Amino acid sequence: MRIIHTSDWHLGRSFGERSLLDQQELFIDWLVDLVSREHIDLVTIAGDLFDRSVPSAAAVELFHSALRRLLGTGAEVAAIAGNHDSAERLGSIDGLLTDGLLLRGGYRHASSVDIRVYGDGPLAIVAVPFLDPVFAPTTDNETNAAKPVTHESVLRHALTTARQQIPQGMRSLVLAHAFVADTEPSDSERTLAVGDAGLVSASLFTDFDYVALGHLHRSQIVGGNERIRYSGAPLPYSFGETSQKEVILIELDDDGDARTKPVPITVGRGVATIRGTIDDLSAHPGNANDFVRIELSDSNPVPDAHRRLRARFPHVLEIVRTAEPNTQTSTLTSETTRSLTGAELAAAFLDHVAPELPVADVDLVSRAVVRAEQTD
Repeated sequence: MRIIHTSDWHLGRSFGERSLLDQQELFIDWLVDLVSREHIDLVTIAGDLFDRSVPSAAAVELFHSALRRLLGTGAEVAAIAGNHDSAERLGSIDGLLTDGLLLRGGYRHASSVDIRVYGDGPLAIVAVPFLDPVFAPTTDNETNAAKPVTHESVLRHALTTARQQIPQGMRSLVLAHAFVADTEPSDSERTLAVGDAGLVSASLFTDFDYVALGHLHRSQIVGGNERIRYSGAPLPYSFGETSQKEVILIELDDDGDARTKPVPITVGRGVATIRGTIDDLSAHPGNANDFVRIELSDSNPVPDAHRRLRARFPHVLEIVRTAEPNTQTSTLTSETTRSLTGAELAAAFLDHVAPELPVADVDLVSRAVVRAEQTD
C-alpha cells in the first residue's frame, strides 16, 4: 500500500503580518493532485492541523475542504491533534464524520488501535495525538510520591498499551506529535515544555513498521532509521527554514517492509535573507518569488526603506539594520540641520535617541513628517 506522511499544516498562520492562507490553499491543491496521481491509499497528518486552538472560520473551512477533497480521491485520512490544536474540539468529532477518516485528539482514545483493511491486507493504525502531561488522567492508586508525569511517560504508556493490542504479525503505523531527542528543531515551533522536559526517546517507537512524526518543521530522519521520520511543515514559517519542503511517500508491504521517498513540494513561497546597503539593494536584480528579510548594513538611518525596496522585493516582510550607528553623525550642526529635510531630521533624531528602533518604525515617523509638511 501507499501512504503519504505530512504534518504541521498550521492552517490560519501568519508570517509576520502576512496571512499564509493563500499559500496553504496552494499546498492543499498540490497535495490533492499528488494523492490522486500516485494512487495513495492513506494520508497521515501528524498534528498541528491549525495554528491555534480556536482557529478562524476560514482556516476551518480550508481544513474541511481539504478532507473532502482528499477523501474524494479514494484515499483514507488519519490525523491527530498537535500542541497548537484543541484536543477536545478535534477529539469530540472523532468517529462522527465518515468511515474513511480517523481524527484523534486528547487522552480518550490515545491508546486505541484501528485496524483498516486495504488491497494488500490489514494495517494497525496507532494515532497518538499530542498528550499534554498536565491533563494526564490519574487512577485511584496513584499518589504524589509517584514519578513526575512527563511527555515521555504518557507517550510510553499509550504506545505500550497499543502495542499489546496489535495482532501478532500484523503491520503497523504510528502517528505521534512529539519532540524526539537528537533531532533538529526550527525557530518557528512552540516549545512543548521548559528545558528538555518535553523530549522523548526514539526508543519508544521500536517494533512499529513506520512512525509518522509531527511537531518539528524540518523534514528529517530520526536516529538514522528511515522508518521513524518527520515530514516537516509544508511551508516555511520563519526565515531560518530554507531547506526544501516535502511530504514523505511510503510504500508499505504486507509484511511491514517500509520504503520511503521524499516528494519535494513545488508550490508556495520560499524565504530569503538579503544583505547590503540601500544603494546595493537598489541595484539588486530583486526577488519577486520569496518572502524576504532585508538586513541593511548602512551606518546611518534609511528613511522610507520599505517604499524604496518594495518594487524589487514585493514580498519583503522584515527590514533590520545590522551596522552599528554612525556616532560621528549623531550630533548635527545648525548648518547641517538646515540642509536636511524634515524626514531626514526625524530619522537622525531617532537614530540618536533610539538606534535600536526597527526600520519600519523609523519609516512610519518619516512618512508622518512628510505628510505633515505637505499639509502645511
